[in-house]
Amino acid sequence: MSLSTGHDKVATRFSFSGRLKRNASFKVGVVIIGIYLVISLLDVAYPKYINVSNAFNLFAFTNPGLKSVVLTQPSPPTLNHGWMYIFGTTAYEIPILPAILASIPIDLGYAVLIAGVSAVIGTLIGVTGAFFSRESEWLISVISNAFISFPLIISVVIFGFLFHFTILSIFAGIVVVLWAYYAQITRMLTLNVKAKQFIEAARASGASDLRIVYSHIVPNITTPILIRLSLDMATVVLIFSAANFMFWAQFLPLATIPELGSLINGFPEFGYQFGYPIGGPVMGGGHYIPATAAVFLYLGYWWTVLFPILFLLVLVIGLIALSDGLRKAMDPRTT
Repeated sequence: MSLSTGHDKVATRFSFSGRLKRNASFKVGVVIIGIYLVISLLDVAYPKYINVSNAFNLFAFTNPGLKSVVLTQPSPPTLNHGWMYIFGTTAYEIPILPAILASIPIDLGYAVLIAGVSAVIGTLIGVTGAFFSRESEWLISVISNAFISFPLIISVVIFGFLFHFTILSIFAGIVVVLWAYYAQITRMLTLNVKAKQFIEAARASGASDLRIVYSHIVPNITTPILIRLSLDMATVVLIFSAANFMFWAQFLPLATIPELGSLINGFPEFGYQFGYPIGGPVMGGGHYIPATAAVFLYLGYWWTVLFPILFLLVLVIGLIALSDGLRKAMDPRTT
């Protein structure tokens, strides 16, 4: 019996890995996320590849010796000044391509952190509630359904007002809703696994409830959690970028850190730190005009918006493709 079970596990493992290798979505996701991870590692270990000593300080892209930023019109894409200016510059003479490359680990890091914390909290609540009693399982079901019904973006905005638009508000606004999805998923999976015969066998052998949960329940529900995690990372990237796009970082030290959502708007928070109005101005017709994506496009500075959006879009596509590939690989209909 044990030999047959062992062969079944090995066959299942090879079947799953084989479906991953044949899955186009998974391959696309791995390639995209792999490239972004390499860029992130270079930003941390060798920032000189983008000609700066610190990839996470916007001053490194302008003039480190300045005590205030220089207000200039964005320059169009060109090859005359080297590869760093191939996408042109945004406000404050910041070259767009190096700023994009420096922004990638920021967005990817916050996606992993926020989605990961949500997954851990939701999994712990869902598994323990569903395993130990019917009352706690029912209570978690009711509470998580209530949070799931609440729009994520509304939650982020509410927590923004409560915490004065800090990074804590973005973090709390996402986690307070996102954990509920993991609680619901793990609750249903735990109830399914809990009814299996090997759980009864583990009980009969004298295994404690804690051992059963972490040695038998959790390993059997990991893959669906990872699928949901990669999908939620894409959501977090968009929410985090949207929050910075709406000038939230102007109240934070993050104003001097590159980020894709803020880059789309020309790093207005960076200028805000040096006395410019909220939104940061660009030069247009002899007057100061608030620097927003709409104003950039109106004045013809299309490159300041297009290229950061493309890199943000590719990152989201990579995370969604990775999630879709994992989902298809574990679909029993493809076995």
